[in-house]
Amino acid sequence: MWSCPVCSQSLSADIAGYCCPDNHRYDRAREGYTNLLLANQKRRPDPGDNADMLLARRAFLEAGWYLPLVEELVAQLARRAPGQLLDLGCGEGYYLAQMSDQLPGWHLAGVDISRIGIRMAAKRGQWAEWAVASSKRIPVSDRSIDALVSIFAPVDVSELQRVLRPGGCVLQVAPGPEHLYELKAEIYSEPRLHPVPEALSGFTVSEQVAVQFPMVFKDPASLSGLLSMTPLAYRLDAAKRAQLLARRTFTVQADFWVRVLELNHDA
Repeated sequence: MWSCPVCSQSLSADIAGYCCPDNHRYDRAREGYTNLLLANQKRRPDPGDNADMLLARRAFLEAGWYLPLVEELVAQLARRAPGQLLDLGCGEGYYLAQMSDQLPGWHLAGVDISRIGIRMAAKRGQWAEWAVASSKRIPVSDRSIDALVSIFAPVDVSELQRVLRPGGCVLQVAPGPEHLYELKAEIYSEPRLHPVPEALSGFTVSEQVAVQFPMVFKDPASLSGLLSMTPLAYRLDAAKRAQLLARRTFTVQADFWVRVLELNHDA
């Protein structure tokens, strides 16, 4: 499945990592992941989410706040024949961990540009393959993936078209109109609804499901976790954050679009 990020030839696995026919070598880290992100693909030395954001996201997700979203993703994939699944922008690996427990027969892999995130994901276990990589230049062979998962992650349409096998799909999660609206109302004087996700060239939306549910926070730790794992945290000053966390209860709407995208035959 993996391809060399330098020459695009297939990578072969050995005890130490991966190697291509031109002898470009990529060692496997002791945690079990491989770095397939080239220096010229990075805008800064350590790109992607930082440790604080990743730790907050892991604690929040492990508490089950987004479980209805997980259930919808698993239900969509369970309808398809098992194959090779790649999570683009997998972060610290929560969603793949849930899928590994509920989708027998699937071969799982995750990539993320954050080395810290992939290290955390790999520590979950070697039931999946993990790599530091860019979703704009995915280091996998042409037509090698049966299902791509993208949860709030940027995608490159030409790369999606390249790596999908015929009959494969993209399972894309985007924020629904009212996602975290109550939280935005605490920050912005005129909060805006999220726009409808843009169509992806070369793909047809075969199914689109709205996953909506309220989250009622009754302890500051969980609400603080939500704040810390989103970019909204940078919009809150310390006084406003403390005021928000002091509330006995605070209800926030979770709102997601789950779209199944099928590759057009002429793409």
